[in-house]
Amino acid sequence: MTVGLALLLIAAVAAAIAAPLLDSGADMEAAADLGVERLEREKNAALTAIREAQFDHAMGKLSEEDYASLRSFYERRALSALTELGTRPVPSSETDACDHCGRRFVDDSVFCGGCGRSRAG
Repeated sequence: MTVGLALLLIAAVAAAIAAPLLDSGADMEAAADLGVERLEREKNAALTAIREAQFDHAMGKLSEEDYASLRSFYERRALSALTELGTRPVPSSETDACDHCGRRFVDDSVFCGGCGRSRAG
């Protein structure tokens, strides 16, 4: 009887140890999904911070140096997250700036944050 209980205990411990090894595929997928979600949150937080800094700068709450510093910091964070996600940001070009005031458009905005004119013209 004691030998039977000992064997049962050994089998239970072995099953508990082997269970994560046998189910590692599902756990790896779940971990990968959590990693992607974390990177998406980090990217979105950095882009939101850039928009807020741009707004604060436009309202006169941030100096040019502070705005440039914050924008540079958060751009690096967003680019880092994008790189880890395996996506490449579209390089900026002259078309990303307003024809009237020269201010860069934010993401896919339709109107300029500086003068309010539409992106198309």
